[in-house]
Amino acid sequence: MTLINKNRKRDLPTFANINLLGTCNANCYFCLGKDIEQELYGLDHLNDHFMKWENFITFLNFCKANNIKQLYMTGQTADGLQYKYLDELVHFLQNNLQFLVGVRTNGILALEKMEVIQSMRAEIGYSIHSLDPETNYKMMGSHIMPDWDTIIPLSGPNVRVSIVLTQYNISEFFDIVKYLSKFENVRYIQLRRISTDTRMELLKDDIIAYEEFYKEFTIAYPSDATFYLAQQHTLYGKQLNFWRTVETSINSYNYFTDGTMSDMYFIVEGYLKYRKQPGKK
Repeated sequence: MTLINKNRKRDLPTFANINLLGTCNANCYFCLGKDIEQELYGLDHLNDHFMKWENFITFLNFCKANNIKQLYMTGQTADGLQYKYLDELVHFLQNNLQFLVGVRTNGILALEKMEVIQSMRAEIGYSIHSLDPETNYKMMGSHIMPDWDTIIPLSGPNVRVSIVLTQYNISEFFDIVKYLSKFENVRYIQLRRISTDTRMELLKDDIIAYEEFYKEFTIAYPSDATFYLAQQHTLYGKQLNFWRTVETSINSYNYFTDGTMSDMYFIVEGYLKYRKQPGKK
């Protein structure tokens, strides 16, 4: 079984990520930021005004020059909704520069930040890994369970839910999808396989569990449909994309709030290749 074989033949980038660096309000053991934990240690820009982020305007100009219209607020060591100046940033990007802004978030702060979420014009991405508090804690290191029954309907017409499938929550798969099927504004569900560059041995059992589950699922629910090379199925009326990050063809640019800019879809590789070195311009 091939666990990591990166597809480097990708489409042209269609969006860009703003990767917030700081201390997250969750502690997901599978977080990609943990692959480069030492390199990111101590970096915290949650309370820094975006006009002070190094190379940020340069990156935005680069996106404009390359016809990028969608920007997603996300994070490597933080959650996209934790940023102090998020409201002002979204207004600046959408109203001043005519970008479409979306977010990738665990939803812990969603009700508190609902006004700015509703102002966003691109996709709203929520990570929902479990409906069970104990399983949620095993996966996310947090006992906080967002009120999805309230959050999702308030979040506009363009919602995507991402589920990282691991050995801990695979048994909940059908229950989670059935639960999400009641929300008309959930356009599709992304079923992510854990992605890692440096912790393969530690996370191997989760990756194998994903692959074994998918093998059984596709026998029961066969489909030839694809979404950027990801296998696509339908269950309970919802589109499911089985998302092996290493194999898909989608592409993006990445900005990190320490000033690092990357033209690589692979976050860890891109950061290590282009990271802003202290004292260098």
